[in-house]
Amino acid sequence: MGDTGTEPRAIANATEPLATANAPGGMRNPPGETTAAPRGTVLAHRRRRVIAGVVAVALVAAALGAWWLGSRSGESAGATAQDTVVTASVQTLSQSISATGTISPKVQSNLRFGSTGTVTRVGVSVGDRVSAGQEVAAIDPTDLQNAVDLAAANVSAASSNLTQVKESSTSTTSQITAARSQLAAAEAKLATARTALAGATLLSPVTGTVATVNIVVGDQVSGGGTSSGGSGSAAGSGGAGAGTTSTAQIVVITTDAWIVSTSVTSADLPALQKGLQAQITPAGTSTRVFGTVSTIGVIASSSSGVAAFPVTIAVTGSPAGLYAGASATVSIIVKEVADALTVPTSAIRTEAGRTVVSRIVAGSPVVTPVQVGMVQGQLTQIVSGLAEGDQIVVTGRSGFPAGGGLSTGTRTRGAAGGGFSGGIGSGGGGAPVPGGAP
Repeated sequence: MGDTGTEPRAIANATEPLATANAPGGMRNPPGETTAAPRGTVLAHRRRRVIAGVVAVALVAAALGAWWLGSRSGESAGATAQDTVVTASVQTLSQSISATGTISPKVQSNLRFGSTGTVTRVGVSVGDRVSAGQEVAAIDPTDLQNAVDLAAANVSAASSNLTQVKESSTSTTSQITAARSQLAAAEAKLATARTALAGATLLSPVTGTVATVNIVVGDQVSGGGTSSGGSGSAAGSGGAGAGTTSTAQIVVITTDAWIVSTSVTSADLPALQKGLQAQITPAGTSTRVFGTVSTIGVIASSSSGVAAFPVTIAVTGSPAGLYAGASATVSIIVKEVADALTVPTSAIRTEAGRTVVSRIVAGSPVVTPVQVGMVQGQLTQIVSGLAEGDQIVVTGRSGFPAGGGLSTGTRTRGAAGGGFSGGIGSGGGGAPVPGGAP
């Protein structure tokens, strides 16, 4: 039985934690308690876990950055290397000379009284419509009427004197001649007096609109006569004379016919001729009106050392929305090719001294020689080598989506406007396009 008393004790000791080196005197810890780890060991363990986490985050960020840069590079490469297919189409090409000008009425009448006097009546104001021959103003005719009456009396006296001289048996030939001269002089003075009296009434020589009124009742005016500007002509009631808008007493303009005054340089002058069509765009609107070149000046005016030759364009018809003095842009068409087969200028290149394009045949680009004609900006005329509807490759155009393959664009028949850009091409020419299809 001696062994039986020691076995339970051994089993109990086996279940108790062993004493550690930190336990005082090598004594065991009480049952159910564990021994605490040293503080330095715990801090080191935590530090290792933080470092491992930071490294993991950095690796993930680097992987994401590499993926993003790779995808962006792929997109850029796809955009710059993308080819585009366009269709050879029939267009109307034109070359033109562009300029700016001023819209003016075809006829502008600068009215002035034909006689000197005091204004007694002004019958119109700015904006009024008047008819040809209509009275617009008048001056006091009293003195002018007296002059007519006196001149008429002198004519009567001269006529009686001539009759007496002729009837006298003693009159000589020289006396008769003198009497006739006196009568002629008196009649001339009467005609002048009557003209002056007629000049007391200011009449509009044209049907139009009153543009300026520079007189009021009571003004003292001097005679000068009426003149007309623009490309038209009209005679004033007050007699012929030279006048300008600044000296005119009343200005009447026509509003049913217009001209545009512009100018061109000496470089453009040889390309102009009368009758060329022009497109006119008044300032403040996108609506175009049309006209033809009516006059081309041969004497230049100089501004900042540049010679400018005056050109007048007659507006076709009576379009609405035109105003005297307004500015306009003018495009004079000096050459036009109707029904021209065209392709983008950037599709044409030079290879081995030949002008070629890449034409799609059975789904693949084939180098095709062409002969070019007129060039207008982004379009070039194809004289031979292609047909309408042929598919042409334009290589190296950016801004198109990546993803491989060829994107297709088409042009339909239509008119293409343009300035005097480009030149008139000739066969065998053409500008090489970098990166063109082989």
